[in-house]
Amino acid sequence: MTPNTPVKLTIVIDGKAHVTFDEDQTAAALLRLAGREPKVFDLFLVTKNGVEEKVKDGQIINLKDGERFRSRQHARFTIDGEPFRTYDEDQTAADLLRLAGVEPAGYDLARVGAPASFPDDEIVIIVDGDEFVTAKHVGGVA
Repeated sequence: MTPNTPVKLTIVIDGKAHVTFDEDQTAAALLRLAGREPKVFDLFLVTKNGVEEKVKDGQIINLKDGERFRSRQHARFTIDGEPFRTYDEDQTAADLLRLAGVEPAGYDLARVGAPASFPDDEIVIIVDGDEFVTAKHVGGVA
């Protein structure tokens, strides 16, 4: 019996091509191949229509030539001291207010240390460790 000839596969992780001869690897192994720490990053398979499907670290992936993957790190942040985590690092201020359990019509969202609050429709870029606060709208005098 002759040994199988290894097949050269090229996969793309975070836009960078990587060559491997191992047709079945764990998500953690692929993250390490891309120079990412599996304890910090998660791996997503990018489907043909662009949807990202999360792959568990220990899950074995049967690789196909040309497959695309993306690594993502959870952004951890707080709103009014309550902790949250997300892969979606860009959300509207209104979405973050609703996440905190308040209605955007009655509250503002501000980043701690920033000079002003965000308009409800503004896209907020969340950075790991961000702290946000909500403030109730103050009504005007009639």
